[in-house]
Amino acid sequence: MMGGVLRLRAQITIDLAATDFVQAADHQNRLAEFLSTLKLEYPTAELIIRERRVRKPDLQVIDTRVAPIGLRNAKIG
Repeated sequence: MMGGVLRLRAQITIDLAATDFVQAADHQNRLAEFLSTLKLEYPTAELIIRERRVRKPDLQVIDTRVAPIGLRNAKIG
């Protein structure tokens, strides 16, 4: 890339567990403190926290390890 600007995005992922909203808020406050330090060097840094929900198993998916007789050698998917 000659003479242009190389645009990058750095992402830090931290998976957390909290037993209640108080504990979740504590995590959020501690991360916000880290962010304030990070913003001294990278002013556009931001903190986004999302609740991760456990997905229910997809009943449409066939587990090939226990495929019914007759489908054992079939191509699935």
